[in-house]
Amino acid sequence: MKDFLITEFGALNDGVFNNGPAIQSAIDAATAVGGGKVIVPSGGTFLSGSFQLKADIEFHLEKGARILASSDYADYLPEHSIDVITNNGVVEAVLPRRAFISAFQAHNLLITGEGEINGNADEFILERGQYIHSMRGPFGGRSQYLERPFTIFIIESNGVSLSQFTLRDPAFWAIRTTGCNNLLIDGIHILTDLMVPNADGIDIDRCQNVQIINCELITADDCISLKSCAGTAQYGVVENILIANTYMKSTSGAITLGTEACGDIRNVLVTDCTVEDSHRGFAVRPREGGTVSNVLFTNSSVSTRAFNESWWGHGEAIHVTASAWDDPAGTTDGNPERLLEGKVDGVRFVNIDVHSEAAILVWATHPALIKHVEFDRIDINMDSSSKWPPRLDLRPNGEVDFIREPHSAMTLINVESVSVINSKVTWSEKTRSNYKSALQLVNVEHFVQHNFQFESPTAQAALILTS
Repeated sequence: MKDFLITEFGALNDGVFNNGPAIQSAIDAATAVGGGKVIVPSGGTFLSGSFQLKADIEFHLEKGARILASSDYADYLPEHSIDVITNNGVVEAVLPRRAFISAFQAHNLLITGEGEINGNADEFILERGQYIHSMRGPFGGRSQYLERPFTIFIIESNGVSLSQFTLRDPAFWAIRTTGCNNLLIDGIHILTDLMVPNADGIDIDRCQNVQIINCELITADDCISLKSCAGTAQYGVVENILIANTYMKSTSGAITLGTEACGDIRNVLVTDCTVEDSHRGFAVRPREGGTVSNVLFTNSSVSTRAFNESWWGHGEAIHVTASAWDDPAGTTDGNPERLLEGKVDGVRFVNIDVHSEAAILVWATHPALIKHVEFDRIDINMDSSSKWPPRLDLRPNGEVDFIREPHSAMTLINVESVSVINSKVTWSEKTRSNYKSALQLVNVEHFVQHNFQFESPTAQAALILTS
């Protein structure tokens, strides 16, 4: 594989010059000969506007190399618009979103090395908040939510591998992959400002056969999110996902399945992961009509606490909810899929060590949306550590956003076919009075309990609270 050093194509490491065209020239030169290794050398900072990676390219960041996203919206390529012919012959443009580093049909793409890709989030902050920042969009543009650039956006690309590098301070989602098959993300580090809204780590949209392993993810929003978005239905379901040996910390959720789930999400294994100091741990949260099924979380530890209401959640270690995003009886603002309810059918949590302020919540708008949920060998340690009053946070939910009441260690509402076996709850003596029961059941059908133990320094609440 031939090397293509970006400095040989005019790139300057002064942190001022826009190197987007020079980097693109190096990529295009490698593509012209059937592929190659495009190298960002160590030393200095290469400021850049957006550029597009191609098939059979290795984009390599040497140790000590730093590539910095421009803060000028004018330095970004026009928004992606991929024409897709639907079954009825209509041409639709999908994925109209801005990105710093993009790739489309870039099969066998590699992004490697121990260098840094920096999304320059600081320069996109309009106003620094106490708990969450306000971000800026371009003048005359849409809202900042729709305008900020993804740091890496890979579309319809198979055999992609991302390894070793650090992605720091994304201004929006750090990595989004859509319609990719055989994707490996191994040993990368994503480090965000913990108050930047929507600063997700890795968003997997309608991809198959994905491995996320050996990573460190410290992100403001979800560390890992599995989605099947409305505008990308041509890429099928999300299936065959492995998440393993990964460290996560988030102001929102560590792993979230299904917030945007117009299609199904299935066959997911999460194992040997560590979650620390996060607002939510493992969340299965289908909305928009999709079903999440055949999911196993196992051999992991989860530590959570509550944050400000600007962030969804309230310290749940495990969160399983199903509803519509908007009120199904109402209207929605240009997103009709948000009137559809999501479903859960087959999720297991096995051998999970929990240290939590709010422990476990399983809740559905009505029965039949959630069924076949198993808890096996869950060791729950309950302690209240934050200043925020208790709440069950059901967002996104157009019918009810919060239930403002104290937590139980396990709250199960409107659920069918649930088992809790070989599990235990231990309460902190200092904060036991802040909670209700060890197990709260409301409208639960086909419940199985075996060897469920709870330890309490007081006798304030019964084992099961039914209403």
